[in-house]
Amino acid sequence: MKPVLNTYNICFLGRTGNGKSSLINSLFGTSLSTDPYVPCTKILSATTKLSDEIEGYDSITAYDTPGIGEFSSIVPYQRYYEYAVSNSHCIVLVTTLDRNDASAQRLLLSLKDFVNEDYSPKFVIALNHIDSRVAIENKEIVVWNETANEPTEYRQNQIDQRIAMLDQKFTGKFLPFETIPVCAIRGYGLDRLKTSIINK
Repeated sequence: MKPVLNTYNICFLGRTGNGKSSLINSLFGTSLSTDPYVPCTKILSATTKLSDEIEGYDSITAYDTPGIGEFSSIVPYQRYYEYAVSNSHCIVLVTTLDRNDASAQRLLLSLKDFVNEDYSPKFVIALNHIDSRVAIENKEIVVWNETANEPTEYRQNQIDQRIAMLDQKFTGKFLPFETIPVCAIRGYGLDRLKTSIINK
């Protein structure tokens, strides 16, 4: 008889370019294809690694889904989203400081009936790319403290405002959640995010 892995499943959702694949790679040491200019995830992909990080589970599987809004219609990809959500113990919405959340709100509302109540899934919002540059009146504002590897006070204020906005937009719409600021390429916030994702 073949051994069966008891796997903890995590679904990553988000708009094209928000960094889902890069975040999965940073969190779990995988090697999903990434490109800052070209969308790489065209189909649902799942990557599994053996892990003893979660009591009662032998492995972790991350579902990487096509970007929300990458296509004129999500109909051909809706079943990917439904499958991933219905099989996940944790659902992670990857977003950025960009305030365009309408497509993510619509998608989550359409997926409410596919949440597997037997899993009592968690919902986490990963606020990614928090080191993105900003220029005002042709002057670039410093948003990242390179020495401390953390946001500057200016950027932290923007992050706090964005988290408050996400609270307004998503509370009561899908599942209870927490928002965690991260920067995958700088390794910022990854430990906190991973703990939130896998802590049952």
